[in-house]
Amino acid sequence: MNNQHNHRDAGEDGTGGIPAEAHGTISSKLRQFYDSVQEEGIPDRFMDLLERLDAAEQNAGKQCDRKDTAR
Repeated sequence: MNNQHNHRDAGEDGTGGIPAEAHGTISSKLRQFYDSVQEEGIPDRFMDLLERLDAAEQNAGKQCDRKDTAR
């Protein structure tokens, strides 16, 4: 019986048994994709929604302040 484990097959080396060159290619492709997503602008529609949410939160905060001072 052989009690030694093959770390490459078990994925215990952190790469899941992926060859080093494939791991490098995958890492590079993921980095390129991430960078391209980062470079995309935030859509105007989404920015408008965020601004409306900020305004609603500010109005809600002002209403709470008024209720607190009325007591």
